[in-house]
Amino acid sequence: MTDINLIPKEYKRKGVALGTIFSKTGSIILILLILSLLIYGGLLFYKKGIQKNLDNIDQEIKNLESKRSVESEESIYSADKKMDLVENIFTNHIYWSKFLTKIEELVVPQVYFSESNLSIVDNQVNVIFSGNAKTYTGLAQQMVAFSEDPLVEKIELTKTTLNKDGGIDFGFSILFSKNVLTNDFEKQ
Repeated sequence: MTDINLIPKEYKRKGVALGTIFSKTGSIILILLILSLLIYGGLLFYKKGIQKNLDNIDQEIKNLESKRSVESEESIYSADKKMDLVENIFTNHIYWSKFLTKIEELVVPQVYFSESNLSIVDNQVNVIFSGNAKTYTGLAQQMVAFSEDPLVEKIELTKTTLNKDGGIDFGFSILFSKNVLTNDFEKQ
């Protein structure tokens, strides 16, 4: 039987061994292995440094947390809420004296009021007046005086009757705008 050999004759003659073929591949693999181990080692050192920084930051947070005063924080928060409340009170302060002065300016001399009822809903003032006028003309002048004022949104006559003295008893309802109770109404 013939001897079958798959290795070319040139390699046999030159004396090239299989070890030299694998030595090139092996050296490349060895270099890649060393390089990957160096990268892995560098990443381990980097991770260790990051972990150390993280531990230092955690320790600083714990130190700051131990210096924190919960009672002081609560008192500051409470004071802040009270300041907001006081600011809200001053912002939404109702100026009754200015409102009554405004009513006084609008009253016609032939009319007097015997009764009034005020209600505030959504910062609008609804005033129901009962009173007496000497004449229908005086009552009409009073209605016009209120209706021409920019702060009056709506005026409605609710009743009119003649009284025994010859005058007119009346009732009407006036809806004032939101600004009548605040300091803004002086600007109108």
